[in-house]
Order: sequence, then C-alpha cells, then structure tokens
Amino acid sequence: MEKTASEVLVDQLAKAGVKYIFGIPGHSILGVVEALRTNDDVTFVTVRHEETASLMASAYAKLTDELCGCLSIAGPGATNLMTGLYDAKMDRAPVLAITGQVALQFLRRDVLQEIDQHDLFESVSLFNKVITTAKETSEITLLAVKNAVVHHGVSHLGVPMDIQNAKTKVMAKPVEGRWPVHRSRPPKDLIEKATDLVNAADSPMIITGWGAHYAPETVLQLAEKIDAPIATTFKAKGLISEFHPQSVGVHGSVGWSSARKAAQRADLLIVLGSSFSQQTALPPSKPILQVDYDPLVIGKRFPVKLGLWASVEDTLPELISKVNEKNNEETLRFIKDAKDEWMQKIEQMTSSDQVPIHPARILKALQSTIPDDAIVSIDVGDNSYWFGKYFQMKSTQNLLISGYLATMGFGFAGAIGTAFAHPQRKSISLTGDGAFAMLMADFTTAVKHNLPVIVVVYNNSELSMITHEQALEKFPKYATEFINPDFAKFAENSGGIGYRVTDPTELAPAFAGAFKAKKPVIIDVVTDPTQFWMERGQKL
Repeated sequence: MEKTASEVLVDQLAKAGVKYIFGIPGHSILGVVEALRTNDDVTFVTVRHEETASLMASAYAKLTDELCGCLSIAGPGATNLMTGLYDAKMDRAPVLAITGQVALQFLRRDVLQEIDQHDLFESVSLFNKVITTAKETSEITLLAVKNAVVHHGVSHLGVPMDIQNAKTKVMAKPVEGRWPVHRSRPPKDLIEKATDLVNAADSPMIITGWGAHYAPETVLQLAEKIDAPIATTFKAKGLISEFHPQSVGVHGSVGWSSARKAAQRADLLIVLGSSFSQQTALPPSKPILQVDYDPLVIGKRFPVKLGLWASVEDTLPELISKVNEKNNEETLRFIKDAKDEWMQKIEQMTSSDQVPIHPARILKALQSTIPDDAIVSIDVGDNSYWFGKYFQMKSTQNLLISGYLATMGFGFAGAIGTAFAHPQRKSISLTGDGAFAMLMADFTTAVKHNLPVIVVVYNNSELSMITHEQALEKFPKYATEFINPDFAKFAENSGGIGYRVTDPTELAPAFAGAFKAKKPVIIDVVTDPTQFWMERGQKL
C-alpha cells in the first residue's frame, strides 16, 4: 500500500488528535489540501486571511490545550501567519504551521513566491523542518507535533510541492508511547519550608495565574483553609469565580482596587502559576512563595522568598494537607468591605446613561444577559481595560486574550477559533473598531459555518488608547481617527444579524436578541473615546 506524503502527514495529525486546520488553499499547498479533503478526521476551514487562521489556531489551542493547525502557501501566505504564530509562541499555545514550498529543485533559485521560509520560521518555532523525502513524512510530522505539545509552543513544517504528491509505503505511526509522562512536585523538605511560610503568616494572600488552570478547585481549597483572599492575573480572570466571597478580582494595571488593597495588607503572597508580567504589578516588597512549572519565571523580575519548580496541581494537595487551618474573621470582613467599596465605585460608570455610550455601560448590559458557559475573547486597547475592571466573571466562563504579544485582531479571530472548539457555547468577541476592521472579512467565515459568535464593537471612530498615550508623551492627537462603515449593516450584508446601538437603553434588547440568535451577530455600539482618557487621569 502506498500513500502520498500529504496523505501520510494528515493521517499522522489525525492520530495525534488534531481536529482542525485553518488556512487558505493555494498553488504550492494543494497536495496537502487535497489530503485534508479526503480525510474524515481532520477538518480544513478556509478563512479570508492567513493572520486570522493563525490567531484562530492560537485561540483554539489556548482554550483546549490541544494542538491546532494553520496552513498557507509559500511566500506571502507564510509571512501572513507570523502574527498569530508569535501570539501562540509568547502565550505558550501548541500550534502547528504547515506551509507549502516550491519544488525542491527550485529552492534558493529566486522563483515566484520562494522565500527563505526556514529562516522566517526559525525565531517563532520550537521545531522547524522541511520535509525532503516522502518516507520521512510520518516521523518528522510526529516530531513536530511532539515538540509543540510537550513544550507548549509552535512547530513548523515546510512541504515542497513535489514532495506533497510523492508516494511512500511508510504510513502514519501510533503516538502511544511517544509522549512523556511527567509529574512535577517539590521534594518533602521544600514542602515543609512552604508550609512553615504559610503557617507563620497572619494575612496570606493567593494570586492565581493561568499556570494554575488545571487546579482552580484546589486553589479554592487552600484559600478556604487559610482564610486568604484570592486575586488572579488578567489572563487568569474568571479562573476563580469573581463572585466567590474570597475573590478580590484581578490584580494589576487593569485590576480592582480590592485586589491591590489586599496585596498591600498581606504579609505573604502565594503566587501560583503567574509569569510575573509587568502588568500584573506584584509588589516586590512582600515575601513571596511562588509555584510554577517553568523554572525561568521563578523570581523573574525580583527575588522571591521561596520558589518551587513544580506544577500547581501537584503541589497544592500536599501543601493543603500540611498547613494549619486559619480562622481569620478580620480578613474575611476586609475582603467583603474592599469588594463592596469597589463595586460601589464602578456603579456610576456601569449605570451611566450618557450618550455617546460609556464603555463600562456595555459591560453591565452584558453581565445581565451573558450565559454562564460563555467564552469571551477580548482585544487589546481600552476594551481590555474596561473588561478587566468592570466585568465579573464566573468560573464556568472562559476568557481569552493575546497576553504577551497583545496584538490587535485577536479578539475577533479568537472568538471564531473557540467557536469551532465549543460550537454549543456562545463565543463573544469584545473588540475596538480599529482591531475588528483589520480582520472583519472573516465574519463571513462565521456565517458560512453558522458559528455562535457575537461581536461587540466599541465604535468610537478612534484608536483611543493611542490618543491617550500620545497625550502622556505630550504629543498632539494625530493619525488615530477613523471613518467607519455601519458594522451592523455589514453583518446583515454578510448573512448575519446586526444591531446598531446609539443609546444605552438599546443595549439590553440588543444583547437579548444576540443570545437568542441562530446566526452570527455584530452589535455595533457607538461609544465615547474620551472616557478612557478621563478615567486614566488625562482629560483632554
């Protein structure tokens, strides 16, 4: 029995559990696309731009922790993948990029669409190979998959056109026994040191990052045993329900004052699965017990009292079994009072009836209508600021962001990618008009596949965060204003449903209609760009 290299490649991906490949077919990748057409286990989804494809793959991988793929032709298609692949690399999402390439005999000959794709992908990839013979396809593909999954990052396979259709008798291989079984927990003496730190603290506080996403219930068990407030990083928002009585919300530049006050009051910070980003703004003056599976983020920005190189889910059960129970009514009262104060503070903005609409008002309307199992994918810019501060998430919901790359366009592409992962759940994109317009053509992709996507566009005809940053640098406002189309009419012209909202009283009916809809929806909300500058203390 013989198969083409393309068929073996796709078979190998299917054996590894890959369900989706996002991309655009073209001349130099047609052999692989044909193999995808005839394979019942891996679905190929055509998009309108390769950047959308790679961002969708990144979002899918972040949400599911499963390998997802993206595909393009050689040359310009490959370069268009870069933004989404860097997002996956920097946020540690397992993604495989497959690119076509000119036939082997034409490599390095400066022919049409031939670029040095190996060097192009070298900086973004953990594994970066060109398949040069059909018989090596299964083994190289398996290695690409293994690197992406085990190391949580990007792998790239280049497949020359002549190799795609070459025949081989070497079939796809089983993946059983090719993956490491790894558990990471500290030795007993370090558990004892960690226990002593927690027992000696009068007011410990837990700060939970995305690295604890396998253990939210265990984090709660520790918090409840020692009566500690729990904050999350922005990326981990909702990992612990913000309605839980011991939650104090997000800590950091887009966080809650209750989290900041709790950190100031604490005499020990127990930091679980956080990479210590600058935006999380952990106070260096506090003693810190840090647990993380990546040794390089232990004390990344400043020294910690004790750093445990281990997974959170394997460390906490042992710590919980050893720490003393604390009954700290004073701390529990503090949490309630600090949280009540924060909610009262934001009530004025979330209840505002001003026109143009205050961005925080959108979130109040969303809060009252959003399903308990919704997935929220947000973009960068001031919309992320509003969401971090003014929306309370439940642990049954999911938040996706472009964390370290912070790229515009992720919010919308992420909502499409996650809708493929969970088509039974509503997938909501919160995005600015600038970011949405970059990739809005792929709203037709959501319509084509009838995805449960709701796009909320903060339409202020401006890059309002950039205007604010210009003001901070004492520069005049320049090149940040837009002329926008009617996004609601665009939705209807694309075969979806559109709502244009200019008055706050129209928000609740628009959201109610969107959540009942059987088609993708755009809610085009005309907002006030000056609110971000005013809240940040830079009234213009």
